[in-house]
Amino acid sequence: MKKFIIICFYFFTSIVFSQSVLMSINDEVIYTSNFKNNYKKSLELLGTNKTIDNYIDFNLLKQYALKNNIENSIEFQKELAHKASLLKDSLFYPSDILEPILQDYYKKINIEKKFQLLVFKNDYFTNKKEKYKNKFIKSIINDIGNDPSRFEEVVSKYSLISNFKNPSYLNIFSLNKNLVDAIYKAPLNKITSYVDSYYNTYLILVSNERKYLGEVTLDQIYIPDTTQSGKIEIDKIYNELKQGESFSTIKEKVYQNFNVTRKKNILNNEEVYNYVLNQIKSEPNNLDYSQPIKLEDGYTICEYYFRESYETYSVARKKIYNRLIKSVEIEQLNDILISRLKNNSFYKKNINNLNDFISSLPTSYNQLLNLKFSNNEILVTIGDTYMLTENEMLNELKTKLNVENYYLKNRIIYDYIHKWERENILEYYNTHFFELDVAKEKFENLKDQLLIKYALNLIAYQAQNDISGQEKFLHDKADKFTWKERIAGTFYYCLNSEIENKVLKWLKNNKTTEFIKNQFKDKREDLIIVEGKMTRESLNLPINEKLTQGLYVVDSKNRRLIINITNIINNDPMTLDDLQKYYLNEFIDYKTTQIIKSLKEQAAITIDSNQVKRLKDIYN
Repeated sequence: MKKFIIICFYFFTSIVFSQSVLMSINDEVIYTSNFKNNYKKSLELLGTNKTIDNYIDFNLLKQYALKNNIENSIEFQKELAHKASLLKDSLFYPSDILEPILQDYYKKINIEKKFQLLVFKNDYFTNKKEKYKNKFIKSIINDIGNDPSRFEEVVSKYSLISNFKNPSYLNIFSLNKNLVDAIYKAPLNKITSYVDSYYNTYLILVSNERKYLGEVTLDQIYIPDTTQSGKIEIDKIYNELKQGESFSTIKEKVYQNFNVTRKKNILNNEEVYNYVLNQIKSEPNNLDYSQPIKLEDGYTICEYYFRESYETYSVARKKIYNRLIKSVEIEQLNDILISRLKNNSFYKKNINNLNDFISSLPTSYNQLLNLKFSNNEILVTIGDTYMLTENEMLNELKTKLNVENYYLKNRIIYDYIHKWERENILEYYNTHFFELDVAKEKFENLKDQLLIKYALNLIAYQAQNDISGQEKFLHDKADKFTWKERIAGTFYYCLNSEIENKVLKWLKNNKTTEFIKNQFKDKREDLIIVEGKMTRESLNLPINEKLTQGLYVVDSKNRRLIINITNIINNDPMTLDDLQKYYLNEFIDYKTTQIIKSLKEQAAITIDSNQVKRLKDIYN
């Protein structure tokens, strides 16, 4: 069965219509151009005939699934919904938009920047000439002199925000990407200025950089006390740990006494960072704890136990994407996506109606209040779902405008259209995602793959329960399903050498299996006893050694095995139980082949030999 699933998932792709018909299978038409494009790899590796044969097999399995109503089963629908969700996540942002952003974040995330940030208050530059502004900024830079402590003082005096007053390591997803780019371009220990797209002026000071360790998980014992009492308490705990006390036990006591859990972002502390770095470099699973470390608001002892590494892009990509879509940068990514979606046929802006609407607006706000459009023309449509009309736009103007700001009417119109389009294009794209061309093809392909998987599962289930079919299969394939040699006897799996010696002694003294079993009735895991027939290979017995009745001792995984051989059976026919235990997959594959053969015999299949020749001219 595994063989069919592997070939199926490699081979099966969705159908796109073209001109020349290659074949039809029960009225389903397959076009040559589509077949050539979608199955190029298979055609190159397997040739035309084998590729066509495989396609027919899997197409018939898909139709078999549909005939058995698998498509409507709860299990199928649940898995399809889950995999469609994953597919949607992977396709939502086109790769040529998304990949450059993710790759750039990956380059940045591996090097952490310790930085400070100042955003000048707007009133410092209101009605000031550029010459004054530049001179003022230069004087501030000279005053700081690349000193982090002095930078903190200047932030307190001049900055619009104080979040980044103290030196700290940058979370690259917490700020606008353009600003992050400026921080990463800034030289070490030298103040740099930056102006964003809204003409806000920043000063940036990067004072250190270090290797990113990945997503580190630390267990912590944290004392929220910076006084000498806190120091005495943490030293006491450290001594208890050195005496062998459990880290988790002490942590629980501290939690009850101080009612605190773990401290966030403590990797900003260089001592904590160096402790984790040394643990990562040390022997695997060497989970030692740190010495007491002083934080800004207390003391901590850490125990490192897990990290998610970002060392390769293939591993890091999904994690970076998940952080990106929760970050402030997602708005800019959505803007790029929306700009591209406007090229789709589902989006239509009627420029003529919009111009007519604007030109028909009265010259005063009071006249606007009495205005109404009887025709209520459509200004923008998104699919058949969303329509922005003249009267909706008019109501927005009446809400936002007044006598004083009426001159802003055009600006409010375009701002509202931009906001309306942004919300509704994304909503439409999200809701109708699998109706769009590329996504639709991928979804149909996914659905076909699942139908084939469930068809194979159904056949496997039927095969497992087809006892008469299994018996006939055993009879018809008797030559194949015969053991060349089988060892009959009793097999004693002993936990250790002490038990092995006891069992050997009892067996040599002709004690019965029942007697030996009773000696371990309260400790059954110490001795496992199996009676029956087994192969030489499964017992780890030498291949070339001639065996006779009697006792043998061998290693078996993590136990010692005593074998009491009662008979050596040559050419032993397999039983139904043997088939079900060891070779059921062979019967399932046989059953699958028979069903596909039957489906082919019943199907109406036509193949255009001229089109096949065209393919052979290219691939054979």
